[in-house]
Amino acid sequence: MKRRYAYGRRSPQHTVRSFRSMLLLGQALEPLGAAPAASNDYVAAVEVPWHMFGNDTIGDCVAADTAHTLMLRTANTGQIVVPAESDVVALYSAVGGYVVGDPTTDQGCDESAMCQYLVTHGFLGHKADVVGNIDPSSLDHVRWCVQLFGSCRIGLNLPLYAEDQFDNGKPWDVSSDGDQSTAGHDVPIVGYRGGMFDVVTWGRLQPMTEAFFLKFCEEAHAELYFDWIAAQGTAPVGFDLETLAGRLREIAS
Repeated sequence: MKRRYAYGRRSPQHTVRSFRSMLLLGQALEPLGAAPAASNDYVAAVEVPWHMFGNDTIGDCVAADTAHTLMLRTANTGQIVVPAESDVVALYSAVGGYVVGDPTTDQGCDESAMCQYLVTHGFLGHKADVVGNIDPSSLDHVRWCVQLFGSCRIGLNLPLYAEDQFDNGKPWDVSSDGDQSTAGHDVPIVGYRGGMFDVVTWGRLQPMTEAFFLKFCEEAHAELYFDWIAAQGTAPVGFDLETLAGRLREIAS
């Protein structure tokens, strides 16, 4: 079966820094215990289409994730910023080396490289303060990442049958039916409730079961924007954000 959508996540680059940041975030999140049963509804503020941002034809899913989370954050703090497709393609070019019109350069992006680019350069004037890795095997850490920071960037080895589930309006779920071949795909988790995650991909909101996440997720990343966290007031009492940020900066330097 031929793929109907584009993907574009390169294999994760596990380094000493990425493991140290995962450890630090785990140490910060573990004392919080179980995450709330459902995340705050950040999606409701996004009252415009999510847009494909070119990910139907080129492998810019990592850049599209950045565009979708920018929409989410700005919609919840004031005036929503909706990037143009050309902005997203330019970001893909800057991080992934894509050259418009040259399909041989359409080789996808590395999620960690994108996260670091958001700290050093930002996107459309919005810079991340710090970034770090989340342990994808810890559902509570992933849930806390969404609740506290608004989203969690994840990298999936997405099975082809997920396209059928997407087209049929079904949640992404583990299945023995359909094409089991996989390709790297990046989506942001933007909410959770009732054993389901909500992600944004291919221009719309898509539900995903926790079982699917655990089977196919290969990496997860937290992107901290302090102004957004302050505006939402999501940091619980005792969560030392400044110390965490300082330690993550030390690792990155």
